[in-house]
Amino acid sequence: MFRTKVINSMKKNKLIRSFYNKYRNHIPVNVSVFSADIPEITPFTCQSDPSDRIRLNLLVPSINQEHIFGGISTALKFFELLAREFDGDIRIILTDAAPSESDLKKFPQYRVISSTDTDVTGNVIVPYNDRYNRKLSVSTKDVFMATSWWTAYNGYRTLEWQKKEYGQSYPLIYFIQDFEPGFYPWSSRYALADDTYRSANKTCAVFNSSFLADYFKLNHYRFAHEYMFEPRLNQNLKAYLDSIDDLSPIKKKQIFIYGRPSVARNAFTLIVESLKKWVWTQEDIQDWQIVSAGELHPAIDLGNGKVLKSLGKMTLEEYAKALSESMIGISLMISPHPSYPPLEMAMFGMGVITNNYANKDLSSWHENISSLTSANPAAICEELQNMCRNIAEDPMKYISGKLLNEQYTGSTDQFQFVSDIKNVIFDVKEDQL
Repeated sequence: MFRTKVINSMKKNKLIRSFYNKYRNHIPVNVSVFSADIPEITPFTCQSDPSDRIRLNLLVPSINQEHIFGGISTALKFFELLAREFDGDIRIILTDAAPSESDLKKFPQYRVISSTDTDVTGNVIVPYNDRYNRKLSVSTKDVFMATSWWTAYNGYRTLEWQKKEYGQSYPLIYFIQDFEPGFYPWSSRYALADDTYRSANKTCAVFNSSFLADYFKLNHYRFAHEYMFEPRLNQNLKAYLDSIDDLSPIKKKQIFIYGRPSVARNAFTLIVESLKKWVWTQEDIQDWQIVSAGELHPAIDLGNGKVLKSLGKMTLEEYAKALSESMIGISLMISPHPSYPPLEMAMFGMGVITNNYANKDLSSWHENISSLTSANPAAICEELQNMCRNIAEDPMKYISGKLLNEQYTGSTDQFQFVSDIKNVIFDVKEDQL
């Protein structure tokens, strides 16, 4: 809007119009998107709720179907188990996006209410993305679970209000699935995300993977109570894999990329640069095809007659089929979280290239995974060449690869510690810490 007004004003003046026509291509295109706000931390405004019933609250950005994958899906699964332990009212507070009717079909046991409604008993969903002039009812028995740094930020502010209003509050359950300051360059958001890890005595932290939990310890973050769970193979993918007797006749010379250009930590451009080197070094390059999934993007010319074709975001069934057909996978994650695609690729008999990060080394999980210490185009290209040679020498090389971490397909409860969390929350109030 601002840029448009400037340009229109310039056009009305002959001298300025001449200047504009000469230098129009040098006017910054991002002038119109300048903002001095941090919308993620739009504050919660609380009001007193006289209820003395226990209520477990989930602070989550969205439950819209386009957002429920990976992290949010895991958080919802954990929250459902936790809610059974608490045996009270349940409230899901949506901080970023309101759901549509089709989104709500996945939550038939909930009713949708406004934050201003006085009846907040039972299982309710509260869209709180539009918070202007709206208050959130908070009682002395409200317990909160955060799922991202910005939900944790407002979670801690809510605990402060709760303690001031009632003289007590309970620790925040903080479901941590990555080192989120790393999502941003050194910046305001980096500082805010980092700050949410520094309220140690107010936090019951739950880490997604031992790699991530150890990374926090190595970097001197401490929480009053800490729990950890390991990734598990998606049950639908496991069922699909179990239904296939032999992967060998299904496999073809296909490289499968986990490609999300909009997510910097997945290093999409690094993968593309590596492929551009590899296509000129592979002798039987005409026999190979390269596909990308995770996010739709234009086809990319890699050179030497090869194109990286985007399959976009796939259904689980489409994803499983693509994994079963592919021989090699590349999935990078520039963070201490292992991410799921490399593990899933390995389970489907693929040679997998990923990267180390700090204490993370996924080669300890599966024989098929090559976790590179040096992730650069030359190193990735070289490892891709090695895998192609291995397949040429032994087509069963990766199909018969062994899982090294049995927990990944284990049948035991992934969240065995859930019952402990309830005891921790109600045994230790913040006013007692």
